[in-house]
Amino acid sequence: MQNLGERLKAVRRRFGMSQEELATRSGVEQASLERVECGKRHYLRSDHLGRIAEALDVPADELLGIRDFKGV
Repeated sequence: MQNLGERLKAVRRRFGMSQEELATRSGVEQASLERVECGKRHYLRSDHLGRIAEALDVPADELLGIRDFKGV
């Protein structure tokens, strides 16, 4: 089972987006994205999760693992 960071990285890569681009689109610091993706941080603030999901054009529950995301 994938954790939040693994799912985030997989979805981001599926769309061919760098951490820097996702940070710019979502308004979430690139360092925060990196910490989550590397497993140094296991959570995101709900507002950050929402902005990331919106920037990736996926529902937040797919990033949380509540629903499967095709291609991940």
